[in-house]
Amino acid sequence: MKKTLVSGILAALLATGAAHAAPVEKIGTVDLQRAVSESKEGAAARADLLKQTELLNAELKVLLAEAEKLRTELDKGSDTMSADERAEKSRLLQKKGRDFQNRQREAQEELKQIESDHLKKLVAKLGVILAKIGEEEKFSVILDKNTGVFYAGGQTDVTPTLVKKADKEYQKH
Repeated sequence: MKKTLVSGILAALLATGAAHAAPVEKIGTVDLQRAVSESKEGAAARADLLKQTELLNAELKVLLAEAEKLRTELDKGSDTMSADERAEKSRLLQKKGRDFQNRQREAQEELKQIESDHLKKLVAKLGVILAKIGEEEKFSVILDKNTGVFYAGGQTDVTPTLVKKADKEYQKH
């Protein structure tokens, strides 16, 4: 949506000639998703996530094996167990099943959080680097191919004008 809006605004400016009134010196684009995927830090983050996934999967396999062992005991020994023993093993099996499901859900949430933390950290670093690139290479604007504006130089900021005009409109009412 943002990409379409930005493209539409740029097309309208070019079509009306308004872009000539405020010349844009240099526009850059970046594919931030690709930068995250291809960077060494991004690869390290993926490796860490894979390692964490493997550790959590190993933990879940142990819990599942415990539940399966209990199920086998219950199935094989149900003829020789008393009703109380069967009921107790059945309750224990249900508890193990719930414990497994709860731990599986927690593990998924942990992995999502780890991934989110890595991504936030990397995007913040890339943002600082992009701002430096924007300043050093005199870009007016750097657009993310997927989301829209990622960096805008001071000469493109119309916020002060917007605030002044909004304040004038507010004072009229």
